[in-house]
Amino acid sequence: MTVLFFDLAISTQAQVREAINNQAKAGHTAGIYFWINKVNGKYYVGSTMNFYNRITSYFYLTGAYGIIRNALIKYGFQSFSLVLIYVPNPSKDLVLSLEQYMLDKGKPEYNLQSNANSSAGRTLSEEHKAKISASRKNMILSEEHKAKLSTSLKGEKSPRFNKGTPVYLYEVHSTKLKLCATFPNRFRAAAILDIPASTLFNYIKNRTLFLVKGISYIISRDGSLT
Repeated sequence: MTVLFFDLAISTQAQVREAINNQAKAGHTAGIYFWINKVNGKYYVGSTMNFYNRITSYFYLTGAYGIIRNALIKYGFQSFSLVLIYVPNPSKDLVLSLEQYMLDKGKPEYNLQSNANSSAGRTLSEEHKAKISASRKNMILSEEHKAKLSTSLKGEKSPRFNKGTPVYLYEVHSTKLKLCATFPNRFRAAAILDIPASTLFNYIKNRTLFLVKGISYIISRDGSLT
């Protein structure tokens, strides 16, 4: 099973689409997805046979409806995390059934309907039931993904979540700095960037150049570095 996790305060829409495209080239196109509001911990779950088309439709707000659409407009995409869980050997019934499983288990606040799209009332064969059971068992997330999901779902419950002094992340180029993310405080930045808070504090204090996935960054409390 493949899981893609995007913090949309850091990942651009183009980067999300590129990652989905790379999975499609490997034959992975279907599964379930979560839109998680980092501000209040509320979330939406859905399923699709074509991640690229489905997620792109959300970015253009043409495929988002009801509460989740209103939330994306109100809070902005940068306030959300997007989680894609790819299902091996998928079928439409299978991904709908997994969506229904997550609806029943989590009762997400942004889902208007309690039933997955058009799956209610279907009678499944024993073979198909076995495939659904196997897929549920395979939905085991790594400790890293569990930690990131836990952080995203905590929302306002953390007293330091959206309080403090903002910090700014700059991508370093040979002739300029490019502002690529803003965080409400250094603790939030440390959690998202997966850097110890004490280390990040020193990076900010000394304007230390550091690498994330081979890209050079500087983090600062100055929002107008040049």
